[in-house]
Amino acid sequence: MTRPFDATRLADWWRAREPRERRMVAVMLAAVAAFVLWYGIVAPLRQVRDDARARHAEAVAAAGEIERALAHVEASSARLPPAPAGDAFATTVVDSAGAAGVAVSRQDDGGDGVLVIAIDAVDAPALFGWIDALRREHGIAPLALQVDKHGGRLRAELRFAPPPA
Repeated sequence: MTRPFDATRLADWWRAREPRERRMVAVMLAAVAAFVLWYGIVAPLRQVRDDARARHAEAVAAAGEIERALAHVEASSARLPPAPAGDAFATTVVDSAGAAGVAVSRQDDGGDGVLVIAIDAVDAPALFGWIDALRREHGIAPLALQVDKHGGRLRAELRFAPPPA
């Protein structure tokens, strides 16, 4: 059976020690307290601080890269021709696909004027070459692109948003 903590017993034990023993016990308890403080609080906090500094430095570097990329995209977009409007938009997309050797298997209206183009079988260089040429020559880029491998070739579905009126 354990007895509850008794402060009077501890005080009696402390008074029974010689002054030299009291100093040694006090120094030992201070050393244990310093050890616990250092390894239980200070060292982990330093590690957290160092990790936070490293994450902050990485975030600053990533933000700088993103800003440079955005500036490049904005500069690149400024040089692109304006996308055709109305019916010419869908006609331009489909005609440029045919000119690039990309066979469009299905063309649908995805709602809100979004043009959906399905391609059943195409080689990767032809598909991505067409998308790049469409962007450079006509100022049109897909809003979304889904590509799957199918029989050694690619199957793709592209969504194009018309230019704002």
